[in-house]
Amino acid sequence: MKTKLTLAIAMGLLLSSFTAQSASITFHDDLDVDSVNGVIVEFQREVDLGQGLHLLEISYSDLFQDNADDSGYWVKSEPLYLRLDVQGSETYHLDIPELYSADDAKDFLQNPIISLTTDGNNYKDITLLSQSQLFTLLLHEK
Repeated sequence: MKTKLTLAIAMGLLLSSFTAQSASITFHDDLDVDSVNGVIVEFQREVDLGQGLHLLEISYSDLFQDNADDSGYWVKSEPLYLRLDVQGSETYHLDIPELYSADDAKDFLQNPIISLTTDGNNYKDITLLSQSQLFTLLLHEK
């Protein structure tokens, strides 16, 4: 009985130390994470990430209406990619600029620069990569 209790406490400490070392990332409402490191992620607004380099596949979609009679116009991206090197247990958030029209959204997708906020304070602008840009980057790293 004492051995089982000791084992349970040790497992709990191990799991809590593992959890404390993970980071998390949240996304603007118009961004969806499709996969992390090739693993499909569905309908999650927050994703946990361990330490190390991660590849996030992200997509953008939003509905724009020009007037009240308009049924709307969807602007959707092809898959976009973010390489993120997680060092500790930070909390990240991805945000996009204010897009007021479908034309703004299309311009954004031509050069998808997002803001990455770390722990609610520090932010930097990062360009998301298209699939061909990602492949080119990976090819040059070899």
